[in-house]
Amino acid sequence: MKFKSIPLFKVFGIQVNLDFSWFVVFFLISFTLAEYFFPANYPGHSFVVYWLVGAVSAVLLFASVLLHELSHSLVALKFGIPVREIDLFIFGGVAMIEEEAPSPKVEFLVAAAGPVCSFLLSFLFFVLAVLYPQDDLLNGIINYLMLVNFALGAFNLVPAFPLDGGRILRAIIWAKKDLLTATKISSWTGTAFAYILMLFGVLSIVQGNLLNAMWYGLLGLFLRNASKISYEQTKLSVILSGYRVEQFMHTVKPILPDETVADFMSYYYPVYKSSTYPVIGADGRIYLFDVSQISSIPQNEWHQIKVYQLSKPVEVFVSPYDSLLKAIKLMNRYQVDELPVIYGNTVLGIIKRDVIESLVERYLMQEKMQES
Repeated sequence: MKFKSIPLFKVFGIQVNLDFSWFVVFFLISFTLAEYFFPANYPGHSFVVYWLVGAVSAVLLFASVLLHELSHSLVALKFGIPVREIDLFIFGGVAMIEEEAPSPKVEFLVAAAGPVCSFLLSFLFFVLAVLYPQDDLLNGIINYLMLVNFALGAFNLVPAFPLDGGRILRAIIWAKKDLLTATKISSWTGTAFAYILMLFGVLSIVQGNLLNAMWYGLLGLFLRNASKISYEQTKLSVILSGYRVEQFMHTVKPILPDETVADFMSYYYPVYKSSTYPVIGADGRIYLFDVSQISSIPQNEWHQIKVYQLSKPVEVFVSPYDSLLKAIKLMNRYQVDELPVIYGNTVLGIIKRDVIESLVERYLMQEKMQES
C-alpha cells in the first residue's frame, strides 16, 4: 500500500511534500546524533537534551536538503523548465523537474546548482563556527551542519547518474554526442557506483556494522533502480518529443449543445468509439463528456437529456502542435487516458493514451530487433 505524500507548503510556486519514509530517516538521524555524535563530542548533558538537539539538527539537515533541491528548481524555472514539486523522503529530496533541459549548457547549470548551494551552506556554517568558538551544543549543531552540507555537495558530485555529478557528466557528453547516448553512458556509471555501495554494504556486514550495511544496501539499490528508470524516461522523452499530436490524433466531430444522449448513441459513438467526447456548450465554451455516465441513465430518457447537461468544462487539453511527450505527461498528471485537441476555440479531435503507448512499443521492439 502506497501512502500519499504530506503537502507542506509552496515556495516560489513549487509544492513541497513530505513522504512518509522521511519519518524513518528522521528518527535514524536523530538517534545517531543523540546517542553517538553529541555525547561523544559534547559530554555532560542529559538524555532529553541530546535527543532534542539531535531532532533539531535532523530538521536543519532536511532544511539544507530542501535548499539544495530548491536551487535546482529555481535554475530550471529560470530557463523555462517547469518544476511540479519537491519531495523530501528517506534518501533526502528530489525536485520533480518535468522536462529535459533544452541544451547541454542548461543541463549543466541546473545540475550544478544543488552542489554549489550545499558548498555555500557549508562555508556559511564554517564562518559561524569560527565566529562562535564555544565548546557547547550550539557549536556542535553548527559544526554538524558544516560537515553534512559539505558531504551532501561532495556525494552529489559523484559522476553517477541520476546524481548531480552524473547529470553534469551527461551534459559534458551531450555537448559532443546526442542526449540518449549521453544518458546511457552516465547511467552505466550510476549503476557501477550503485554496485560499489552494495559492496560496501556486504563489507559492513562482515565487520558487524549492520546499520551501515543497511544504509549502503538501500542506497545502492535505490541508485541502481533510479539510474535505470531515469534512462528509460529519457529514452521515452526522446522518442515522444519527435512527434506531434496532429500526427496521431483521432478526428472527432464535437457534440452540439442541443444534441441528446439518443443522438450521441446513434450518430457519434458508433463512429468514433472514444471514452470522452468534446461538447460545444450553450455558452460557446468547450466541455467534455464522459461516456461512462450513460450507464446510469435509463434508455427511455435518452431523448430528453442533452449531452451538454452531463458535460464538464475542459480542465486540460493539448494543441495539435504540442509534442506527444507533453500529451502523455498531462495524461499522467491528470490521470486520464484521452485528451481533447483544441486549437484556438476549435475542437479538432482526441489524442488517446493507447495510441502513444503503441508507438513507444513499436519503437522499442524495432530497437530490440536491431540489437539482436
